[in-house]
Amino acid sequence: MYVEPDKLNENYLPNAMPGREPELQRISDVLEPATAGEPAGSVWEIGPSGVGKTSTAKFLLDEAQEWGVGHEYVACTSQTRYQALRDIADAHPAPIAKPSASTDQLADWIAGREQPFVVILDEIGGLDEPELLADLARAEWLSLILIGHRRSNALGQVPDHADRLRFAEIVEFDPYDGAALFDILDARREVALQRGVVDDAQLERIVAEAGGSARFGVQALRSAVDLALDRGHTEVLEQDVDDCFARANERIRRQQLESLGRDHHLVYRAIREHGPASPGAIYEHYEELGGTNSRQATVKYRKKLDEYDLIEQTVDGWVAVDETLRAPRREQRVV
Repeated sequence: MYVEPDKLNENYLPNAMPGREPELQRISDVLEPATAGEPAGSVWEIGPSGVGKTSTAKFLLDEAQEWGVGHEYVACTSQTRYQALRDIADAHPAPIAKPSASTDQLADWIAGREQPFVVILDEIGGLDEPELLADLARAEWLSLILIGHRRSNALGQVPDHADRLRFAEIVEFDPYDGAALFDILDARREVALQRGVVDDAQLERIVAEAGGSARFGVQALRSAVDLALDRGHTEVLEQDVDDCFARANERIRRQQLESLGRDHHLVYRAIREHGPASPGAIYEHYEELGGTNSRQATVKYRKKLDEYDLIEQTVDGWVAVDETLRAPRREQRVV
């Protein structure tokens, strides 16, 4: 059934962005000076999960690279301030900073470069060390694409001495409409699957169930095909579509949990293993599991888990949405 299964992977970048032309234009306008060798501004991308924020940023910057503008992607939920600065310095086209440079030395080195460069800061609401934003905000030639789910959570991460980021352009991403989402899934079907494996009516069912989320739509499409293969079918049948949505949700939850850092995993384990749990109990179990951050930090980790639909609040306390989903075990990061 598959021709190129990787085209249904989460990290596959398509060659077009249906339904995101206005957003692409607004972000392009902000970054345009960089293509002429001049300092450019920064921009926020705000919207729910699965609406193309990260893909839009990567798509645009792949094009900008043809104009000599380099970029780096940073996942804020899984990197320390030092790790992020190190990766940015290593990806920067200017002469490489010393491998032994400290965190502050790396920040100074990046701030001193006079060459346009763009950094995508994804999942900004999960940033553990907001001082990273202050480091990058003082770099005149560095532009940021800051990606978050909710405006208040995202902008709330900005330190007082990085105020210029508060006034950066904000581009809101709404859920995809049905026509755009059908085009996205149709394009994936064309490159990933043999002709006739999934028909238009089945694709429309997936679009209707996806609620404007391309992530869910793509995972549901893949799940339907995998179920058909598991069942020995030569094409996707209605029963495969019926059952694909639960599997898609399971896949998305697993991927999102794996994308988070160690402290998020410890809070998740505290809730999964001891739920229903109150905020106080969550913090106690987080410490027992080896967590070293503050009570306030665990509230932030819990909010991110809730945002990802990995946990939910009941009348008795917080519980895991899927009791069978386990967090990966990771060693404490050493900086």
